[in-house]
Amino acid sequence: MLVAQYLSRQLAEWGVKRIYGVAGDGIFAWLDSLGKQSELQYIACKHESAAAMMASAEAKLTGKPAVCTATMGPGFVNLLNGLADAHTDRVPVIAITGQVETAKLGGGYKQYVAQEDMIRPISCYQATVTEPDAVGEVLHRAFVSAAQQKDVAHLSICKNVFAEKTQATILPSLPRIPRVLGDRVEIESAADQIMQAKAPLVLLGIGARQSAALCLRFAEQLGAGIVLSLGAKGAIDESHRLVLGGLGEGGSEGVLQALDEADLLVILGASWFPKEFIPKHLPIIQVDHAATSMHAQPKLLSVTADLLDVLPLWLARLKNRQRGEAWEQRVESWHEQLWAENEQISKASSPDEAVKPELLLHTVGRMVAEDAIVALDTGEHTIWFNRAFRAVRQYPLFSGKWRTMGFGLPAAIAAKLAFPDRQVVCVTGDGGLQMNLAELMTAVEQQLAITLIVVNNQTLGLEELKMKQEGYGSFGVRLTNPDFCLWAKACGADSVSVRSAVELEPALQQALASNRLTLLDIHCTAPTLTERKKQIPFQAQA
Repeated sequence: MLVAQYLSRQLAEWGVKRIYGVAGDGIFAWLDSLGKQSELQYIACKHESAAAMMASAEAKLTGKPAVCTATMGPGFVNLLNGLADAHTDRVPVIAITGQVETAKLGGGYKQYVAQEDMIRPISCYQATVTEPDAVGEVLHRAFVSAAQQKDVAHLSICKNVFAEKTQATILPSLPRIPRVLGDRVEIESAADQIMQAKAPLVLLGIGARQSAALCLRFAEQLGAGIVLSLGAKGAIDESHRLVLGGLGEGGSEGVLQALDEADLLVILGASWFPKEFIPKHLPIIQVDHAATSMHAQPKLLSVTADLLDVLPLWLARLKNRQRGEAWEQRVESWHEQLWAENEQISKASSPDEAVKPELLLHTVGRMVAEDAIVALDTGEHTIWFNRAFRAVRQYPLFSGKWRTMGFGLPAAIAAKLAFPDRQVVCVTGDGGLQMNLAELMTAVEQQLAITLIVVNNQTLGLEELKMKQEGYGSFGVRLTNPDFCLWAKACGADSVSVRSAVELEPALQQALASNRLTLLDIHCTAPTLTERKKQIPFQAQA
């Protein structure tokens, strides 16, 4: 069969459901093949960066390799931003791009760039396919590398090779990726330290989501306060008596007080978190399957293992531990303080006032489905989501370490495609939305029922705040916005404009109940230094 046909059949055999991409002459033969089959869904995006963001978002939700494609030259370069998000958040994505004809490699030809060199810093595997019979082994290596290392793998295929015949064989399955087996001495040594703790805390990260029930049992038996990273929101119902809120600028005051009084912090599945908010004197036990994710500090005891292997052993040891009732009562008082502060948000605004971002996110938290996927763009609203949105079982989908603006809408599209029966809500700033505004048409073309909430405050809010905090004038951050409702109407989507607090809840209720793509243009107050509570890192306090 042709290389183009082989790619389509092999990807489908390995469980790939869809491919995100933008057309270009470097991949014409493959696009022709995709149009003649029905096993793979091709999502025609408006910009390659958004296509890569969609693949990254799908991989974050499913844990399985997702695929994106683009042509050579500018098409490939446009992919890099979304691929960097996948690389830094450690999720498996396969990028298959076109390249100039074999005879033109290395020359000064139109749209030629050395793709392997450009993508190497943000990928674990790179290869250029110049011979049709090599495609099978290269594709196999790419998938195994991406799945095992949770990273980006890239295949650059010369334009002429797509249309040539290959002897590569369709493989029915991929090798099993084994779990990391922990060292028993490490696990028991950590258990000894846990048994002696009088005032423990547990920090959960996105890596704890799959073992959330075990993590909760561990915290309950330990009598530990639970701190949730943004990626762990929804892993545990935040109404639980031991949950203290988040860490960092979007966190709670109670968490800082708890960290100051704690004598042990157990970090489960959190490869990244704002370390400056952790007291330097606090002993830490960290469990992660990757040694490279361990927090570098002198008082750290690391356990390189899978949580599913470690937690049952610790739970067995904790059966003989004396409960610290005084500490648990202290934790519960911080939890009640967190809940009381959150409830005050809805009472802080009069109905006729403009919508404040904290009121918006608090209201969204009350009204979305318990298992909703909430796609977040990067910006000030993400901090308020962490502070004001009280999660039950919702799944936040966001750009973690890369923090690229424009992520929200592409992520929501991928989420609805991957989980069509779940409610998908996107919360984006006006600046982030305009970076990928054209993808609204992609959502309309795919007939996706997404609720798109636009925080319209006519500024790049987070940048404006940071500039003011650092003593600069807020130059270059103000936005001239289009009429987002008219844009939605032009694309064929529903829309509602909200300008006061009294309009917010009815508009949300209507949009969430709709079975159509609906844009809510929420005119919010611009962020100010006095409105936002900002935690002070322990390093800054010192």
